[in-house]
Amino acid sequence: MIALVGSGNVAAWMAHRLRDSQEFRIGQVYSRNLDHARRLADRVGAEAIDDIGQLSPEASLYLFSVADDAYRELLPRIPFTMPVALHTAGSVSQRVFEGYAREYGVLYPLQTFSKDTVYEGLQVPVCLETDHLGASLDKVERLAAALSDRCCRLSEQQRAVAHLAAVFACNFSNAMFTIADDILKNNGMNLDLLRPLMQQTLDKLDSMSPREAQTGPAKRDDRRVMEKHLQALANPQHRRIYETVSNYIRSMAEETAGDETR
Repeated sequence: MIALVGSGNVAAWMAHRLRDSQEFRIGQVYSRNLDHARRLADRVGAEAIDDIGQLSPEASLYLFSVADDAYRELLPRIPFTMPVALHTAGSVSQRVFEGYAREYGVLYPLQTFSKDTVYEGLQVPVCLETDHLGASLDKVERLAAALSDRCCRLSEQQRAVAHLAAVFACNFSNAMFTIADDILKNNGMNLDLLRPLMQQTLDKLDSMSPREAQTGPAKRDDRRVMEKHLQALANPQHRRIYETVSNYIRSMAEETAGDETR
C-alpha cells in the first residue's frame, strides 16, 4: 500500500496512473485541506486525512508531492520511521528524508501539470535517484515503470540541471506566450493566430537543434525591425525583455557564425 502525501497536480497525475494498478494501490491521501484530500482519495478508493500524524505506519512506500518548503514542517510530525520514502520535486535533495526513512530517493516527473491537464496521451519522463535505496530498489523501479514508459536514472546534480533547463524550456517560454497573448489581445486578436507558429517551432526540433532552428530579426541583426518593435511596446518591462532576449539571440548568431568560419 502506498501513502500519497499531497493532493496537487503531480499527485493527481500519479493517482490517475496508479488507479488500476494491482501492485501499487494508494491506500491513503494526505492534504492540509481535507476536501482536497477527499477529492483525490475518492478517485482511487483511499482514505483521506488532513493530519500528517494520522499517516498509516502500514504503508510500504510513502510518496511525497508537496511544496518544497513543506518537508521541514511535515517530516518531524510523522510518528514513525518510514520504510521507503520518495519525493517528486525537481530541486529538493533526497537527503531531506535522512532520519525519517530507512530508504529514500527521488521520483521526479519531468513534465508540467495544471489543474485541467489531459492525462491521456501525455508523455511524462520519470527521473529516478536511487543512491539510498537498497532492498526496495526493484520495487521503486517497477513503480516508475507503472507511471511512465520513459524512465531514466539521474544523479542529484543532473536532476538539478534538468530542472533548471526545464524552467527555461517551459516556464520562461510560457511567460513569452503570455506576453504575446497580451500584445494580441490589446490589439483585438487572440493567441489562436500564433498556434501554428508555436507548434511549428516545436516540430522543427525533431530534425534540428534549437540553435539551428533560430530565426527572426535578432538572428538577422535587422535593427530597423527591432527598433519598430520596441517603439510598439507600451509596457516598459516588455521592452526590457525584448532587448535582453534580442541581444542574446544576436550574440548567439555571432558565435555560431564564428564557429562556422574556423
